[in-house]
Amino acid sequence: MKVNRTINLTNSVVRSLKPPSADSRSSDIEWSDGRGDNSVIGLKVLVGKTGNRRFLLRYSSRNLKSSGKSSRKASISLGRFPDLSVEEARKKARKLKVQIADGIDPKIERDSRSAVVMPDVYTFFHETYLPWAKTRKKSWKDDETRFLRCKPIYKIQMDRLSAHAIMKLQSHLSTETYKGKPYTASTNNRVIALVKGICSLSARVLDTTNHATKVSLLPESGSRDRFLNVEETALLIKVSRTYYCKVKGNLIAMLWLTGCRISELLERKWQDVDFDNRTLFIKTSKNKKSHQVYLSNLMLELLSELRELKQPGNPYVFPGSREGTHISPPRKAFKLILERAGIDPEGVVFHTARHSVASNLLNSGLDITSVQRVLNHADMASTLHYRKFDRTALERGANALSEMVERASENLALPEPK
Repeated sequence: MKVNRTINLTNSVVRSLKPPSADSRSSDIEWSDGRGDNSVIGLKVLVGKTGNRRFLLRYSSRNLKSSGKSSRKASISLGRFPDLSVEEARKKARKLKVQIADGIDPKIERDSRSAVVMPDVYTFFHETYLPWAKTRKKSWKDDETRFLRCKPIYKIQMDRLSAHAIMKLQSHLSTETYKGKPYTASTNNRVIALVKGICSLSARVLDTTNHATKVSLLPESGSRDRFLNVEETALLIKVSRTYYCKVKGNLIAMLWLTGCRISELLERKWQDVDFDNRTLFIKTSKNKKSHQVYLSNLMLELLSELRELKQPGNPYVFPGSREGTHISPPRKAFKLILERAGIDPEGVVFHTARHSVASNLLNSGLDITSVQRVLNHADMASTLHYRKFDRTALERGANALSEMVERASENLALPEPK
């Protein structure tokens, strides 16, 4: 009796299919896609003795331009499961069936395309991704630095970059250290996010399968939960203003006053500063929108001090030692200022300034819309993500509710027991 091996393919069903027995004469058991609204005629999944599962599309070469007068059965491999999901296999099969309907043999078409050399990850990054990123991302230099940690996948061809290879890279990143300390989960996630971006571009340009979508980022430990409260912020700014290098000290003070990203301040030129209207103009921020920072009296004072140090021929507010350049992020100066201020440096980075500004303003009672505008967030959810509660704010909230309940209870009488 012939066994009907037509089933409605799903990922869980494919995963549960049993391989042929060890003494079976057939090396594979073939199952056909069917019985479902989304099924594709001719789509098969083959289960091998070792448990491997792979998709293929069976079709007839009749009416194909390459077949001549003869007609024969043919098949083309689509990929392995789970690198290729059932939905992805169906999508791929439908595209091939369109070619078949147009009289094109997909196998010959594939072979002709494979004659074109498929770039490896290293080549694709430098020849395609990086030029693309330079025209679209202000942070393309960060991508260039992060890619240095992707060496385990450099030589893999883009069409062979599997989810397994990306997950192996993810495991490898967790073993790497910098100055004796392991990289944080968030730092490693930025590398994997870059790989996801590379795969996404490759899918659009080279029509490769984007297996990176199957790889999840690691949960982050919350190292960005740290923020400086108002007292710590005031102390940091006070010490920053006594630092021997006025350019570096005032930059750090401005970070904690404005909540700007450090790159946004470093790139500012004197033409962006309007002392009369008390504004600092940022032409393009991370969300690709312009941003205008209102300058308080203290901010104006810091900028006035820098204006007195203005270098002829250097347009930058925070000038570097080389002519016509701005300074690099002053990490050593920042570390020294934190030490002098007696602030625990654990988890405190330049970006902590944005968290601190958001938290202190929200904890002070300023409405979230105003804080959103200060930080130039496109989405209010981003502003809420930045908020950290200090103990005082939590106590104030808890006490306020308790006091309201107590006042209300004074005028209430207990109901009579039934």
